[in-house]
Formats: sequence, structure tokens, C-alpha cells
Amino acid sequence: MYRRHVTHIGLILPNYGPALEVERLAGAAVAAEEAGFDSGWVTDHLIVPDEHAPIYGSIAEALVSLGFLAGRTSRLQLGVSALIVPQRNPFVALKQLTTLDFLSGGRIVTAVAAGWMEGEFETLGGPFARRGRLLDEWLDLAASVFAQMPGRVYYEGEVLSLDGWLAPALVRPGGPELWVAGVSRATIRRARKTGVWHPVALAPDELCKLKEGFDGRTVLRINTYFAEEPRAGEDERSRHAIEGPPEWIAERLHEYLDAGCDGFVVNLDHERDGLEDRIRRFGAEVLPLLSSQSTSSR
Repeated sequence: MYRRHVTHIGLILPNYGPALEVERLAGAAVAAEEAGFDSGWVTDHLIVPDEHAPIYGSIAEALVSLGFLAGRTSRLQLGVSALIVPQRNPFVALKQLTTLDFLSGGRIVTAVAAGWMEGEFETLGGPFARRGRLLDEWLDLAASVFAQMPGRVYYEGEVLSLDGWLAPALVRPGGPELWVAGVSRATIRRARKTGVWHPVALAPDELCKLKEGFDGRTVLRINTYFAEEPRAGEDERSRHAIEGPPEWIAERLHEYLDAGCDGFVVNLDHERDGLEDRIRRFGAEVLPLLSSQSTSSR
């Protein structure tokens, strides 16, 4: 029977955690490129409170990491899942993204989010209470500036205003592709600005219900584990995950395609040893099942 086929497959890269190593990070990106993934994604945190240090205390800064990875890869698109714009200087973030577009040859595609870790905002002096409003306007600012570059750019908003010179020219037409990450109605509203929604760890029925009325692309981030037998999976935060043999994983991902997904960013248990082997296995045994327009139903 006819099945929708996937249009984008990305991979979470190991830029944080106790196992963080330079060559392990680069090796995962190179393996993803060779295995046929479309994109590689790093995680964004800067300086976290003590209670979050066991997970995010050891982390390579996200945008610097993209610059490093751009030099170690040639085709792979690179992004952050998700860049917390409101806890950064919004103009510096904009300049960094346009510079990465230039240096990478137009391979930057990144998700943005309002953020959730209040203690990190406090440390960085970010406006936690106004983070949603700031992100809304930053998305409008980015769209306006990308259309005006290179040269003098001008934007006048309620929260952000800019009048200055921004060059060199963008490589990717329209600038770095921006996705909006999150699982709220506010996220859907923001995603209408960019046309791409990037939810995390939703079950197919939850995703279908939340995206009702959204006609853009949907690219789900979800933890995916290889196992000999199918079983109900959960990630490190007890969120929905997929766990089983390759055929089972492909069938579960097809359920998401049937629910309205267009693609996925998978986390193949990046903190555990053997990541490059799992990346190659996913490319060899799962990707072909997702790329085929027809597959037997089970």
C-alpha cells in the first residue's frame, strides 16, 4: 500500500554530557553525512544552575560547535535543537547565524525556542518573563533582515529595533532556515511565521491533535533505540520514544508520517558508546524503509 515517505532525517550530535569529546563529536557528524542523514543537530545551554549540571553542565557552546562541524563536513546541514534566543543577545545571535551561513556554504538550518530553564536565564540576565514576546519579534526581525541583506538593514519593532550594516551576503536564499521548537499552542502560532514546526517526543495521536490547522512542515525530534524486541520506550525525561528492531522503528516512524510528520531528528542514544555504529546501522537498515514510497503494512 502507498505510504508517505520521509523528506528530512536529522541526527542529534553529542555536544553535551560526560562523554563529550572533540573527535567523538566530529566523528558522529561525519558518520551521519556518510550514512545519508540530511542534518546534524547540537543542543543549546550556556551556564546552567547546579541542579542541571549532571546533564548539561558539560556542554560545548552550540553555535561555536556548528562552526567547528562545518569545517569537518561538506554536505551535512547543521543546526541547534533548539537555540534559546531570548537568553542571548538577539542581535549577536542573528549575526552569528548569518556568519555561519556564509562560512558553511549555506548549510545552516536551526530550530529556535523560548526556553524553559529559569535559573539559566537568571544567571545570564535574560528576560524569562518576556521570553515568548521577544522570540516572536526576533522571528519577524530575522525574516526582515534576511530579505534586506547584504548592506544596511532596518527594523523597527516594539521590543527590538535595528539600524545598521549586515554583510556579507547570505549563501542560502532567504537566509538560514528557521524552525520553531516546542509543544504548545504558542509554538504552533510561531511556527506559522517560519513554516516549520519542530516538536519533541510527542506520540502520533498527540502530534496530530496539536498540529490541527497548521499547514507547514513538521519535523519531530524523538529518541530512538535499537533493541531485539519491540517495547514501549521512554527517553531520559520519561517522554515518548521508539525502541525495537529496525523494521519496528521504521513502522513507528511511518505512523508519524501518517499523522502528518514530514521528517525526523533522531537521537540514537548519543551518550552511550558505539554511536557511530548505530548511526551507520540506522542509515543502512532504517533509512531505506523510510525513503520507499511503498511498504507492506503490518
